[in-house]
Amino acid sequence: MRSGSPLTFSFRLEPKPQTFWHVPHAVWFFAMGLGSALYLNRLLFGIELGQVLGLSLAHVLGLALVAVGGLILISDLGRPERFWRALMNPRHSWISVGAICDFLFLFLDSLYILPDLTLQGRQPLASFAWGDAWWSFVLHGIAAASAFIIIVYPGLVLSFSPSIPFWNTTLIPLQFLFFAFASALGMAVAFQAARGQAIPTTWLVGEALLLCVCLLLVVFHLINAYQVRGTARESARRLLRGQWAPHFLGGVFVAGLVLPLALVAVAANGDAVLMAAVSVGVLTQVGNFLSKFCVLKVGLYPPIF
Repeated sequence: MRSGSPLTFSFRLEPKPQTFWHVPHAVWFFAMGLGSALYLNRLLFGIELGQVLGLSLAHVLGLALVAVGGLILISDLGRPERFWRALMNPRHSWISVGAICDFLFLFLDSLYILPDLTLQGRQPLASFAWGDAWWSFVLHGIAAASAFIIIVYPGLVLSFSPSIPFWNTTLIPLQFLFFAFASALGMAVAFQAARGQAIPTTWLVGEALLLCVCLLLVVFHLINAYQVRGTARESARRLLRGQWAPHFLGGVFVAGLVLPLALVAVAANGDAVLMAAVSVGVLTQVGNFLSKFCVLKVGLYPPIF
């Protein structure tokens, strides 16, 4: 932009929006985080959604969502048929580490649940069950570690981007982590109510705590961006007063955090439990997805002087 008199003008350069990360990447981050959190909730805390063909629905959905995210990752490569190259640089690339963990998780969790497959009252793969052998705990540990990395590595990819100041903070992977678990537990609360079963108090308390942490992380991120000033402050301003303010304030802050918190309290009091629980399940997914979409859309490169 040019300003000043025709004879002594100066150039005032504006921050440049990033143009690489878009809706597919937000879907990728959302799907992989939610799928991995569903798996970890089931493995670590026994939080189940139900069963399909004798298989744990939490595991099935977890696998499906991580697979969808993986397909988006592969399709986003310049040459998808050479996706194996994404696995070749784990020492220097979080994308490479994440891709390796994707394949490990999909392989190990598929091996774990397939023996439970029930067809016409029979379990044709039951002989391949892991049982309680010592090596089964090792495989569970590898799968769980892979799932955890799958949740946080997209946030680490962004936070290791010094060229975009709003992303260059550990608050990004922390948001990815807590939003994933909040939406996974919100989904479990909804499924539990839909099956006509009582929702454990620990689930509701856990969901309230997770949502509070998400809210604090978002607020701290905005405060930190305003303190950094420059391009980071402009990114925060666009979330609060710019083009993406309706998505952030209405979608993330109100629909994704404040309303679910209020509805968790409603469900805990036993009022309209089914409606409140299903709403929590839906709204936490909306908040989780939009939190990633908004962060991507306000990524700005500093002006070059």
